[in-house]
Amino acid sequence: MAFNIFPKNNFEKNSLAVLVIIFIIIFGLFNLYYYKYLIPVQENLVVSSQENLDSKIKAFGLKIDKLDILVPVIKNVDGSDKTAYNEALNQGVAHYKGMALPGQGSNIFIFGHSSTVLNQGNYATIFARLNELEKDDKAIVYFEGKKYEYSVTEKEVVKKTDIGVLNPTPKEQLTLMTCWPIGTNQKRLVVKFNLNETLPL
Repeated sequence: MAFNIFPKNNFEKNSLAVLVIIFIIIFGLFNLYYYKYLIPVQENLVVSSQENLDSKIKAFGLKIDKLDILVPVIKNVDGSDKTAYNEALNQGVAHYKGMALPGQGSNIFIFGHSSTVLNQGNYATIFARLNELEKDDKAIVYFEGKKYEYSVTEKEVVKKTDIGVLNPTPKEQLTLMTCWPIGTNQKRLVVKFNLNETLPL
């Protein structure tokens, strides 16, 4: 005769009861976690993405998630006037005077600092990581109530005297530029983007 310390029927009933109780406990804990923690976080993310942008960013701003950049863009800055552009770059990054604006279908040229060696202020290193961008990385430009999404198409280092980067383009292009290598002003790092889509804010 086989020896069993648990009578078969009672063992099966007890096992089933234990499993049901465990399931109820797990289900209850999951619901508590979901409604107390996950839903509020999701709601906060939606609110922050839509409503918590600074008014300066909404007017004209640049966002690059990969580089942790969210910065105001100062419009129509004279790139040939050192005093004017240094003043602008203390407030964010600068849109080159006379170049296209988002939605105008040509070259939107924005420049910024990359090093505190030559510059100072809150935005002195804003483009220090620009070289980390790779093909298809995304950038967002906020401008006058709209959001423009761009993707990287090209990255190059050019001479600081190369004004070809300021040429108009036949279709909308975002161009970002900074001094290179970091800590010098010998050359310029240029990253170019094509427009993906335009959305309302």
